[in-house]
Amino acid sequence: MVRERRSFSNDFKKQVVESILSGSSTQAELAREHRISPVMINRWKKDYKAGKFFENVTSQDMAKLELRIRDLERLVGRLTLENEVLKKIRDLDTKEKKESSSIVTSRDWDRRGGGAR
Repeated sequence: MVRERRSFSNDFKKQVVESILSGSSTQAELAREHRISPVMINRWKKDYKAGKFFENVTSQDMAKLELRIRDLERLVGRLTLENEVLKKIRDLDTKEKKESSSIVTSRDWDRRGGGAR
C-alpha cells in the first residue's frame, strides 16, 4: 500500500507553531491530533523563527511586530520584577508569623518577667 504524501499550507504550519509558542497546546498534543511527526513540527518551528511563514509581511507590518515584541518584553520584565517583590513580601510575612507564633517556654517566661506576683 502506497501512502500519499500530505502537504500543509504555510498558514496551517504557522497556526500550529503559534499554538505551541503561546502555550495553548503542547507539541505532543498537536502531533497526535493532526497525525504529524513531532520532528516535522520541530522543523516548522525552526522555519517560523527564521521568518519563513512571514513572506508576505511588509516592512511596515514587521515594524509593528517588532514594536509589539518590545512592549511584550517590557511587560514580561515588569511582571517578573513584581513577582519577585511579592515573593519577598510573602517570605517576610511568613517569617514574622513564625516568630510571633513561637512557643513560650518557662525560661522565656521568666526572662520576660512574666508570671503572677
